[in-house]
Amino acid sequence: MKPSKSPKSAKSPKRFLDRLVRDTARTLTGPTGAEAFLHTLCATLSPQLDRPVRLKFVTFPPELDVSGVTLALDEQYIVVVENRAPDPHKFVIAGHEIGHIHYGTLDVHYPAGPPAAARRLLSRYAADDSSGDDEDIPWDKVVAMATRSPAAAAAAAAAEWEAEECGLRLAAKFSKVVGPGAAAGRTTQDTLTGRLSSSLGNIGGP
Repeated sequence: MKPSKSPKSAKSPKRFLDRLVRDTARTLTGPTGAEAFLHTLCATLSPQLDRPVRLKFVTFPPELDVSGVTLALDEQYIVVVENRAPDPHKFVIAGHEIGHIHYGTLDVHYPAGPPAAARRLLSRYAADDSSGDDEDIPWDKVVAMATRSPAAAAAAAAAEWEAEECGLRLAAKFSKVVGPGAAAGRTTQDTLTGRLSSSLGNIGGP
């Protein structure tokens, strides 16, 4: 009888992302942009989870030290990514947030769930889910309300770095999956490591 895999090995970020990227690529025809690929990635991931994953690119308030947030609502996950980030960094940010979903560590940000104020602001978004029209949502306020404090992030350092590994692994695939000229913008381990120290400014991750 074959020994069963441990929960940790079953959640291997390499296997998880290799499969997810491969399955996503199979649904695409021809070159695609970074944001379009990430939207498709979330659509591919959704059936594997307890609720759909929606991806939103938003301009974050300048005073925040983070570039990504996931809101785990009752009916969906909303992954919010800084839209001014360079395309390879969008892969890191989205991968980090997807990593939290994969490992079940979203509660390290807010154990009681997203702040009530952020949930209220998103109530219309949830109600109008089928329309996809969410331009009237004040996303800058939602992001600010849903962002955890540096102290909370530091307390969850292990979970943050685990999620960041997913972000780094997804970004390592950037040049292989995005557009015909993607090789010119190839992401290296050095540039991704630099992104962690320069754009975030704290151990909390995106």
